[in-house]
Order: sequence, then structure tokens, then C-alpha cells
Amino acid sequence: MNDRERFRACMTFQAVDRMPRWEWGFRSDTTSRWYGEGLPASVPDTVGWAQYFGLDRGCGYANGAMAERLNVNVELLPGFENAVIEEDDRTVLSRNRWGALTRSSKVGQSIPQYLSFGVRTRDDLRKYRSAWDAAAPQRYPADWDDRKRRWRGRDFPVAGWTYGWYGLLRELMGVEELSVAFHEDEALIDEVCEFWGDFIIQAFHRALVEATPDYVLFWEDLAFKTGPPLSPRHFRRFFLPHYKRVIEDFRRHGVTLFMVDSDGNINDIIPLWIEAGVNILAPFEVAAGMDVVQVGRQYGRDLAMIGGVDKMEVAKGRLAMEAEVWRHVVPLLDRGGYIPTLDHAVLPETSLGDYRNYLSHLRSTCESGKGQP
Repeated sequence: MNDRERFRACMTFQAVDRMPRWEWGFRSDTTSRWYGEGLPASVPDTVGWAQYFGLDRGCGYANGAMAERLNVNVELLPGFENAVIEEDDRTVLSRNRWGALTRSSKVGQSIPQYLSFGVRTRDDLRKYRSAWDAAAPQRYPADWDDRKRRWRGRDFPVAGWTYGWYGLLRELMGVEELSVAFHEDEALIDEVCEFWGDFIIQAFHRALVEATPDYVLFWEDLAFKTGPPLSPRHFRRFFLPHYKRVIEDFRRHGVTLFMVDSDGNINDIIPLWIEAGVNILAPFEVAAGMDVVQVGRQYGRDLAMIGGVDKMEVAKGRLAMEAEVWRHVVPLLDRGGYIPTLDHAVLPETSLGDYRNYLSHLRSTCESGKGQP
């Protein structure tokens, strides 16, 4: 099987010659360490990550450097200019492309502290909407015609990527303001959700007609360690109708696989995504209580899965890593509908040698159909 056939078959619970070889992605502080441990300087500029580590082509569901994507631009056009406002020895205060004010650490790689966001009122939203013209020529890459030719008869999967509704609102308003708006400004949330569904359908129409992707990924990140900051009732009220109408439109154009990428504990929302037509979830963050084995048993063939291998255990060395593969991968070997990957980017505590050991052990386990406790 080629990489495209294998991915599509695996995600639809059909027989495959082997499990797809995918991975989440690589943090810059991790790869900086690896260059000192023997990673060639030619990676990834000359030799790509997927090529170097023997991963399947188009294997990055979250990392655009490994995924092959339509690259329909769903960002603000123009967006805000990334601008440094002030900095000291440890932090940088800046405004990001969404107009949010953030403070970032210079020590290691971490999520920035958000100090303010761009949308608080309908007047703010109107200014943003003016930068979301779905028909703007810049929505499509300049080499679109070349991409279409390259994708004809392709042997690797191609993805469509967009923000989901919560993911978009979080970027515009922040978690705190958004959480309040669910109760105090339903009309504003409705306006954003209606607009965003319309925009996605319009922006992707040309791509769906000319180069149907193998799957569409919605980026959400709508949960913390203990669960989402919104109830299933709010998800059903605000987001479910728009998921349904966008997915139905994409299905009419030949797309059959729909993935959501969300960190955190998403257990409460899984049934609603399935109801909406989503059939793949990732990355099943173990530290947040997500368990691919349990979820796989609960939802069966209604849900394919990617991820679920605890990155923290892999960072502890061979014994912990092998136990983790035994715990979260081996029980799913005969299930189908599963691609094992780390549950987020490889931690900088993981040596290059330990990561290579993980890949080797994972492949031998998956391709021999057995593991060691």
C-alpha cells in the first residue's frame, strides 16, 4: 500500500499492510538538543523530518512541516503585525497576529501569558470581519496550479486545515472573556459562529472542487487538564449546528474524513463531535486523563484515533517507554482505526537516542503484532 491508501484504510477500519508511521511534531528546544547529539545539520532544510525518521509522507496532522496541506489561508488578511513592545532579560512583551497582547519567556519554550485580546464588542468584531474576505486571491498559494498537478494521482494524504469555532473564539476573545460571553452575550457568540461557518464553506469551495483533500482538520484546543471550560450544553447550543453544516457541505464535495485536534480532557465533548460528523480525534493527552484504549472501547468504529502515547514516559528512557507502548498501543493493535503517536511534540528532556529507540520499538511492536510487558 502507498502512504495515502494506508492512511485512508486505517482511518476507516480497513485492513492495512502495516500501521501508518506518523508523529506529532518536534519542538525547537528539543531539536536544538538533538543537533548537539548527532542530528545532521541538513535536517530539516535538505532532508525533511519525515524522511529522516522514516515516517510516512504527509504524516503530520498538527505539524505543517510534515503534513501536506491545501494551504487555504484562513487567517486575517491583513493580520496584525507581530510587534515587540518591550523586553527584558527573561521575557518579551509583544502583540501577536490576532492583536492580542502577550508576554513570552525567553527561557525555554512555553505558552505565552495572554494579557489582553482583540474582540470585546461587536464593533471590534466588525473590524476583524473586514479582514476575512473569503474571495481574496491571497487565500490560495501562488503555486496553487502546480500543487493541483502534483496532487493528481498522489500516493500520500493531503489535508485541509482550519480553526474550529471554539479555537477561533479563544484567539479572538481569550478563555475568560469567552466563558463569560457564553452566559452574557449569546448574540455575539452566535454572530461569530454563523460567520465562521459561512467563511469556511466559501474559502474552501474552490479547493474542494479542484483538489479534494483526504481529510479536514479542525484545530480547537478547547480543554484543560480536567475538562473543557464550556459545558456539553453550550457546545450543542453554539457549535454543533455549524460543525454539521460545514461537514455536510464538505461531504457533498467528496471529503469523508474529519479530524479535530484538541489537547486536554475532551471526554465530555467526544459524543457531540461524533454527532457532528467528526470521525477522527487527536492527540489524546495522557496527562489530562485521556486514554486511547478506553476511548477506543467506548466508541468502537464510530471514532478513529491518532496519538495517545505519553511523551513524558518516552522521555524517561527505554524501560518506561516500552511499558508505555505496552499499555496504550498493544491493546489497540487488532482494533484498526488507530495511528500511535506521542500525545504532543517531543519533549526536550528526550534524548535523540531515546527518541530513536521509541520509534524502533513502536514499529517493531506494531508490525510484529505483539509487545513486551
